[in-house]
Amino acid sequence: MPQRAKARNLFWAVAAGGGVAIALLGATLLRMSDDFDRVALEREQVVVDNGLASRVDEIGRSVVPQVVWDDAVVNLDNRFDRAWARDNIGTYLQVTNGFQLSWVLDAENRPVYGMVEGADAPPSAYGVLDKSVSGILATVRQREAIRAAAATDEATTPQSAIVANTTDLVGSDLYVLSATLVQPDFGKARIQGRRAPVVVTGYRVDQTFIDGFGQRYMLGDAHLHMVDARSEPDQAHVGIANPAGAVVATLDWTPQRPGGSLLRKFMPMTLALLAGLLALALLAYRKAHAATRAVVASEQRAVHIAYHDKLTGMGNRRALEERLDRLFEPGSAGGPRYALHCIDLDNFKEVNDISGHAVGDELLRIAARRLRRIAGSSEMCFRLDGDEFAVLQPITTGDEAVPFAEQMLQTLAKRYALSVGRFTLTGSIGTSLQDAADHEAGDLLRRADLALVSAKREGRARFAIYDPAMDETLRRRRGLQVALRRDLQAGALHMVYQPQVDRDCTMTGVEALVRWDSDEFGPVSPAVFVPLAEECGMIEALGAFTLRRAFEDSLRWPDLKTAVNISALQLRDPGFPDRILAIAAETGVSPSGIELELTEGVLIDRGKGASTRLAALKDAGFSIAIDDFGTGYSSLSYLSRFPIGKIKIDRSFVVDMGRSQCADVLVSSILQLGRSLNMRVIAEGVETPDQWLRLAAVGCNEFQGYLASRPVSADVIDRIYAGERVEVVGQDARFAPEHRMAAA
Repeated sequence: MPQRAKARNLFWAVAAGGGVAIALLGATLLRMSDDFDRVALEREQVVVDNGLASRVDEIGRSVVPQVVWDDAVVNLDNRFDRAWARDNIGTYLQVTNGFQLSWVLDAENRPVYGMVEGADAPPSAYGVLDKSVSGILATVRQREAIRAAAATDEATTPQSAIVANTTDLVGSDLYVLSATLVQPDFGKARIQGRRAPVVVTGYRVDQTFIDGFGQRYMLGDAHLHMVDARSEPDQAHVGIANPAGAVVATLDWTPQRPGGSLLRKFMPMTLALLAGLLALALLAYRKAHAATRAVVASEQRAVHIAYHDKLTGMGNRRALEERLDRLFEPGSAGGPRYALHCIDLDNFKEVNDISGHAVGDELLRIAARRLRRIAGSSEMCFRLDGDEFAVLQPITTGDEAVPFAEQMLQTLAKRYALSVGRFTLTGSIGTSLQDAADHEAGDLLRRADLALVSAKREGRARFAIYDPAMDETLRRRRGLQVALRRDLQAGALHMVYQPQVDRDCTMTGVEALVRWDSDEFGPVSPAVFVPLAEECGMIEALGAFTLRRAFEDSLRWPDLKTAVNISALQLRDPGFPDRILAIAAETGVSPSGIELELTEGVLIDRGKGASTRLAALKDAGFSIAIDDFGTGYSSLSYLSRFPIGKIKIDRSFVVDMGRSQCADVLVSSILQLGRSLNMRVIAEGVETPDQWLRLAAVGCNEFQGYLASRPVSADVIDRIYAGERVEVVGQDARFAPEHRMAAA
């Protein structure tokens, strides 16, 4: 055969071989691309399916705080209070949690109250849900029966919530349906019947829901099909089944396609570079392996996002809960014990309000770094919410938790060098120790939260270790809240008045003080119920009650000045001056006869807003006085900035007069300061003749205290005002207040 023919034949052989090689390589790459896309799709669908189940469970759990509650037992089981059901089940769940459907079922699973789309619904409207929720109702009742059969005595600790969830079409819309058993939270209330009521809720799954879910799991073009669209090409799908197991809708999105991306990138190069077939194959393998790693890394990123706080990099509440669950798994009893420390940054909100959220975030990152250094491992540190953190500490004995908590307090109290300057902040810590008798992770976290509340209530910048008495304290506090709200609405609180006198014992004014004698708890100190009212949102009602009663009673003593205390929360409200003027107009009192008493801390905290509101009150005719002067924030600057007309010397200085040279000097200085600024000065807490004489000797002209009179009823003030000398328990008759019209 001629050499040219051989060359031609070899050319075609090589060309054919090359073509076959290219075809084989192309087929191989196509197969690899499909495989990579398939693996990525399967992994992505599993992650989304689990995430959707987790979201359904999360929606069901959001109902628990309103249903697993002593008040719910009282108002839905012990008696049925329709108004309570509307406010605390229908309206609350619709406004706060976004539920479109809320139904209360009695022990026989019959609807007794319903709210649909924010409006009360007749019982007949429940029929559309009957078939859809029958399965979860049966599940709840079955668990209730099992619990009842297993109970050996009356429960003394909170029991876990009984909740069941499902999804189904209601009309043309898809809903997450939940059934939650009504039960007490701390055991004060009891279910009276054989079975408890059940609250059934419906949360609509619409595009807004899908958008939020898609952002959480980084899904592209996530949308909902109200039919079974799993056969739709070029999309990833997760079926959503009804209680019968039939797919009634699908969640669809555009999946990642690492294999296809790889193929488009390297196929042209493969066709053009036949000579580099081997190198290209190796490169394709490397890229394929990188694509697989990208899928795994994407999964890991999604898991990291789900379990970590973005700002600090710490584990989040979900990560802590899973870590605690592992501590209580069977087989872990032989491992180390742990102390759980819940940490809250004191007054962090003020940093945010004054300097902005960017500075607040900067401070949180520094605090997180400090906690990580103390814990020695980032896996032991968690950011729960806002400025609240948690740290797990392995311990062998409970005593080890004390120095650890003290170290955290000291570290958090160090100055923070921020971009806008230096800040000093403290922390409060609640500590709970793992107990061998513990069976649920939630108990450890709940006890740490209780201890944290106790630490903050004791004055902050400290730690508290959980004590069983804290549960009783919490129950009593909740009982006090309920009783205070009830008595405040009924007007059952009452006012007393402490006379203020001059050197001649002539009564020049009275201070109005609110008192609460509860039928359930007996006399309750203002030091207890006033902060309680601030915590639970009743301070506005309490303040309005105090002002109204004091204004009404002041009309009985026209030429006496009536002093009324104003809280920081009241002054913080921009509408406060208008409200107090409205009460004055309604009661017919003249503002010139009213003196508003504020503590120094109110002025320091409120700044410009306080200055504007106090100026408006001063212009209206009210007098402004500073109570407890000299106890914390004394500053000449605010005495000049605010329209203050009177200073009250705190009783702590008065008590020490004659025993402490420092107290004598301070009292004399305050009196001199008042005279220099043309302000009246009154000493409170005067209890002995010696204190009276010492105060008079340094120029004090007005007095208030038990020496003259303890706080008394308005009727007793009437008698004094009428000219009668009234004997009061604890007073010195030589200093008994008198009323002289000429002196007034």
